[in-house]
Amino acid sequence: MEAGSITICRALACAAIGAGLCGAGLALAGASSPLRSPLVLLFLVTAPLLGVAGLLRGVDLFARIFAAAAAMVVINVGVPETMLAAGLWSPRGGLVAIMAISAVLGLVQLPAARRLERM
Repeated sequence: MEAGSITICRALACAAIGAGLCGAGLALAGASSPLRSPLVLLFLVTAPLLGVAGLLRGVDLFARIFAAAAAMVVINVGVPETMLAAGLWSPRGGLVAIMAISAVLGLVQLPAARRLERM
């Protein structure tokens, strides 16, 4: 990939996460907006997907996309299923749990990203 296309992909990923976070914020605040549901869905897809894909640097692109998509489905199904089994189901709680998992996936990548920038 060229440097310009990587920058564009990174900008699109950041925009998707930012828009999704706005939707998650609207959902957590209880605001009613026609954009809330699509933005929350965007967050539920992109945050875990990009979090896992970032951990798979050096893997073939198709394998990286496939594994990240599978992990996204596991996270988005596993969190509510675990909450239901524990008797703790709440839509807001599930959203917060997925936000926390995605944040941890992103934070784990920070040291590696800083090392790559220094090179």
